[in-house]
Amino acid sequence: MSEADFLRHRERIRAWLLGAKYYKAVEALEYASKYHTGIRKDGITREFMHQLAIAHYLRTLPNVRQQEHVLIVAFLHDLLEDYNVPVETLKSKFGAEVVEAVLLLSKKVDNKKKAIELYFSEIGANPIASVVKGGDRIHNHQTLGNVFTCKKQKEYIQETEEFILPMLKEARNNFPDQELAYENIKHALKGQIELLRLSIEAKIQLEELTKKEI
Repeated sequence: MSEADFLRHRERIRAWLLGAKYYKAVEALEYASKYHTGIRKDGITREFMHQLAIAHYLRTLPNVRQQEHVLIVAFLHDLLEDYNVPVETLKSKFGAEVVEAVLLLSKKVDNKKKAIELYFSEIGANPIASVVKGGDRIHNHQTLGNVFTCKKQKEYIQETEEFILPMLKEARNNFPDQELAYENIKHALKGQIELLRLSIEAKIQLEELTKKEI
């Protein structure tokens, strides 16, 4: 993605947030963008495009009970784990409820890695973190193809099927008012998994044909 495309995405979501009077979410966008200044693993795309893409998707979901909080967490969700931003700093700026969700989405806190079963179980018990995690995985799936090996892509698929889809089911039971949002995320993920498997299989077949020709 070009720099112009990145800036266009950034300004589009910012303008939408202002129109919705989500001023705290605009603050979160600006705050997080000061940390996410690098380039993604494709060597081209700005790092912060991940957060923008998640927010663009999440704002379209129906029946999200705390939409602005969800969007704030989408912008902030990697700051504790990747940049060691102090919890109290985030809490003072964005509130305890937001920080709780960000903590749940962080696989490692204070250099301590959470057990994967506990990690997803706790996310499924939170109405904000569960929605953001779904959006996060959707964008991860979208950007796997040209970056990761087939083996790594299969690991992502396995984690999605073993943990994320069950987490969404648990969250749907916990928060039935958000059922349409969870169903939307679930179907998007399942569609991505089918396409990823087809892509992986095609890549493997191509590699085998290339080896035979050599």
